[in-house]
Amino acid sequence: MRQLRWSFLRGLRAWRVSFSVVLVTAALALAGTAAANTAVPTTTPIVFDGVNPCTGEYFAGNGNLHFLTSGNLSTGGIAQSHIEANLQGLQAVTIPGGKKYVVVDTSSQTLVFDTTDAAPFHETFEFLVQFIRQGEDGTFINGDDFYEHFLAHATVNANGTVTVDDFSDDSRCQ
Repeated sequence: MRQLRWSFLRGLRAWRVSFSVVLVTAALALAGTAAANTAVPTTTPIVFDGVNPCTGEYFAGNGNLHFLTSGNLSTGGIAQSHIEANLQGLQAVTIPGGKKYVVVDTSSQTLVFDTTDAAPFHETFEFLVQFIRQGEDGTFINGDDFYEHFLAHATVNANGTVTVDDFSDDSRCQ
């Protein structure tokens, strides 16, 4: 499952990185003036498949991937970007078997840095995903719902010294 999750996230991250580059470029283009923090929503239909590591069941479904992006540049030269993403209305069905899944996924990425020398700098990336199997029947003693929470954060102070480098990943069946 981790391989599947990571392959899905690679595509999602590529989208986020593209947005980050656009936001930072736009912020730099506005250097010397304060840019408004304007949020831009985007929704894209997606098809999704995966394997629940708690049950070994393969499932496929569809829904929408919703992004909300924003960025600004202060008059002091601090660039900020923020990207939120979540799956909306994603439902899946096991093949074969027809067991239903509801998939809940939210993620957030924040990037703040000084445009003159990139310090101070901080970035936070977090996601929470849940594969919720409908109609639990007690077959799976450890639970049939998969849960994962991932958090990575880094901070570099104005002197260029890393002051925070934190990473956690909690995956479990419940």
